Amino acid sequence: MTGRGLALVLAAGLIAGSPAAAHPHIFIDGGVDFLFDGEGRLTRLRITWDYDPMTSLFMLEDLGIDGSKPLSDEDRARLAGYDTAWDEGYAGDTYLWNGEQAIGLSNPIAPEAEIRDGRVVLRFLRDLDKPFRPRSDARVEMYDPEYYYSYTLVGTPGLEGTHDRCRATIEPYEPTSKLTFLQKTLSAIPVDQTPDQANVGELFTDKARLRCD
Repeated sequence: MTGRGLALVLAAGLIAGSPAAAHPHIFIDGGVDFLFDGEGRLTRLRITWDYDPMTSLFMLEDLGIDGSKPLSDEDRARLAGYDTAWDEGYAGDTYLWNGEQAIGLSNPIAPEAEIRDGRVVLRFLRDLDKPFRPRSDARVEMYDPEYYYSYTLVGTPGLEGTHDRCRATIEPYEPTSKLTFLQKTLSAIPVDQTPDQANVGELFTDKARLRCD
């Protein structure tokens, strides 16, 4: 299904409990910050995932954590690692482009977790395989190719470090009648099945665009 454990564990629980139809099933408010080095090169992304209340409840119950109480250091570390241990080759539902060139990203670095208004929030860093000085068309797309997870980019992307008068904005997904119909079709697919259309989640993705002088 994906290269991370949460979807597999949650799917198993749903299938055992009810004949759920669920594409997407997990909803995440996503965030991205752009981190630059002293030479003005983009070297890291900071990713934030803010999970929907139902998924957050599942995560906490699965770990035996009482979300109404302050997190201990041990529980915070366990929660931070819950959805950030990925299979080899998994892209992490985050895709960075420099124009038409795809830029590889590391697995999560220094993951952190908190509970905010009953929702689990994970935050972690990802290093670029090839740091670069952005110009007119760098962008981050956050989506699950199989559309099990649905991401909405929120807030204004942060810019940290030395950069060439860069500006970052969110470009929301724009629905069309065709895509709206496709979403309704996908919502009828059982949680344990994969959509026939390859990379279907890309059709519904928001973009964080980075433009520099």
